[in-house]
Formats: sequence, structure tokens, C-alpha cells
Amino acid sequence: MHTTRSTGSVKQDRPATELGEFLLATRLRRGMTQSRLAVRSGVSERTIRDLELGKVERPRKQTLLLLARALHMSPSDHLRLQSGGAVPATASQLPPGAASQLVGRDRVVSGLVELLTTGEQRWVSLVGIAGVGKSRVAAEVARALHDAVPDPVWWVDPGASPAPLPGTVADLVLGGVGPRLGELAALVGDTPAYLVVDDRVPARVADASLAELLSRCPRLRLLTTARVPSARPEAHTVSLRPLAARGDGPDSPATRLLVTRLRAQGQDRSFLVNDLRELCEALDGVPAALVAAATWFPLYPLPRLVEAARRDPFQLTTPAGPATRRVTGDLRAAVTTTIDGLRGTDLAVLTALAGTGRSTRDVAKDRGIPEQAVAAVLHRLLQAGLIRPTGVPGEFRALNLVRSLLIPRRVPHPRR
Repeated sequence: MHTTRSTGSVKQDRPATELGEFLLATRLRRGMTQSRLAVRSGVSERTIRDLELGKVERPRKQTLLLLARALHMSPSDHLRLQSGGAVPATASQLPPGAASQLVGRDRVVSGLVELLTTGEQRWVSLVGIAGVGKSRVAAEVARALHDAVPDPVWWVDPGASPAPLPGTVADLVLGGVGPRLGELAALVGDTPAYLVVDDRVPARVADASLAELLSRCPRLRLLTTARVPSARPEAHTVSLRPLAARGDGPDSPATRLLVTRLRAQGQDRSFLVNDLRELCEALDGVPAALVAAATWFPLYPLPRLVEAARRDPFQLTTPAGPATRRVTGDLRAAVTTTIDGLRGTDLAVLTALAGTGRSTRDVAKDRGIPEQAVAAVLHRLLQAGLIRPTGVPGEFRALNLVRSLLIPRRVPHPRR
């Protein structure tokens, strides 16, 4: 004997699977009929009915994604849907969808996906200065991996809210005081999989724990984000540089990002390309700084903003509004923390590069440090994104964001 449920348009048999039960319950909570869900999702009404009745053994990933979006599912509910209504601990756990387009990073994302899927390195560490976009790139890589490979992809963000689902990979990585390595290794085992750890909270997930996890799980591959290179030999550092402020023509990744943000705010005025470039260069092409600076355009003319950024770039990195502030965070505090973490020779060399561009030999002579030691420090500072080439072969200088902290000065806000 069959029971019936009202769908708002037809009556149907009881679902025969957990996925069907879950999809039906979610749809009814949203007050949607099957026909309405079909219109909103682009999935046929028959497919939705068959899914709810348990007649589809292997639903397509794209079908479930369309339904999840149409039903405005949370990340955890989306995970349940793609996992067949249950939540297996080893199911893919992905970052939330992006709110805006990723500008100027297509090659970086594709290169990282290729490196992780075909390269010899099992641990890739994406390193760069705060605000350069490591989290956003890592999230894009996680989504690209999920689409490209059949293996599970696990996203772990120690700074995310709410807490991960109990028993999942993310929950075991974050653990309490530290990762529950025994349970985690037993869960992953010999499974080919990808773990992406966006450690916005420095040292929340220790490198030693990640290295041990790799040794216990021979087919696991790892992508992490960090502000400074890891000391672990297993970690292959990939430096994420700021966006270039100058291109072959009037366009460049940095100016393109800035203009995109201005248009999103309704700023349709035409700006001089040279002024936009100068502002981007003064802010080092750091995406978070550009996003924050765009919020000041309604208040000050562009030449004043360029002048302010040259004097003290951090004047413009505090967004003129709480919504953007949640996205960019406190950039000054984050860069200061990185500089404060430098010691001895590293800090001495960085300080020597706070003025005009200097070569390895210049710094070695000025600081009384062996040239070979200076070269090693420069390599680390370049990987961390604290310095950049000047354009003169062999010469480097600190980013403007870094220089403003090494040579502090008080500067008033730009005049109207």
C-alpha cells in the first residue's frame, strides 16, 4: 500500500531514497511545487519527480547544483544533496560560491590545478602578502578541481563560520586543540583526494600536522595558503604576486579590477587611464587594497586619491563602509603582523629596501652581510610578496604598503 504526499500540484508516492526524501522536504519547506522548481532551476519537472521518487540512481552533478541554487541551499544542505541525502564524511566539501568575478588570475588557477593533478609535488603552498587574494584563488582552485577530477575535494577554512559538520574531513582537520590525525588518516586512508586548507588564522593548522597527514595518506594532495613560505621540505611554494598595474595597452589586471568595482558601485564616470594606473601602482596592485580604495571614489576626486595613496596607502585600505570592510579585513594589521614576524637578517634586508631600488650587492655592502646570505633572504621576501623587482635587472624594493610601515609618518586624509 502506498502513502501519498501533496506537492502543491500532484500527489506522488513516498520517496524511496534519502536523496528523494531530502529533496522533497527541502522543496516543501521553500513552499515550491515541482513545476515552480523546474522553472527556477532549469531542470525538467519529470527529472525532479524521478529524483524525489528515487528513480534516478546516479543523478548528474550539474543537475544537483542547479537544484541547490534554485532552492537557496546552505553549503551543508548542498553537501547533503550531492551526497545522496546523507552526509558521508568523505563527500566533497566545497567553499561557498563567489560573490564577484575573479580578475586577472585565470592562468594562476589553471596552473595550480595542473600542478596538483599532474605534478610531482603533493603539497603546494600558495604564499603572498595579506590582501593579495590567496583565499579567493584557493577557493577557485577547489571548485575547478571538483569539476575536473572524480576524486573528493575537501575545503577547510579555519576562519569560517559556522563550524564544519561533525565527523567530516574539515571537522577532523580543525579538531579542538589540533587535528585529530589518527581519525583523519583512517578516514582518508589510501583514497585519492585533494585537501585545500585556507589558513587565514596563522598557525591554526600546524605544518607539521599536515606533513604527517601526507605521510599517512599516500594518495592525498594538499593546497594551503600562507603569508610566508613554509619551512617544511614537503611544501612546494608558489608565490601569488599582486596584480600588474600596467599592461600592453590601456588595460591591465589591476586597473580592470578597480574599474569593475567602480562600475558595481554605479561609478560610470570616465577616468584618465594614467591616473587609474598610478593609483593601482601606489597600492601595489593588491586586490584587497583596490577593492577598498574604490569605496572612496564618491568622496574624493581621483587625483586626490592618488596623492593620498602615494603618501600613505593605508589611508585608502580602510573601506568607506562595513560591507566591504568584512571582505578586505584590516589590511594594515595583517601586513604589520607579517613584518613583526621577521627577525634578524630578514628584517634588516627588508628595511634596507624601504627606499629606492637596491641590488643584492648594494644591500650586502650596506648591511655588512655576506652576499649569498642576502640573496637567500631576497628569495624569501620575494616569495612572501613583501618586495618586488624595480624593472632594473637585479634591483628590488619593498612594496609601498610595506615601506609605509617601515618608514611611518602621519598623513591627513585627502582634501576635497
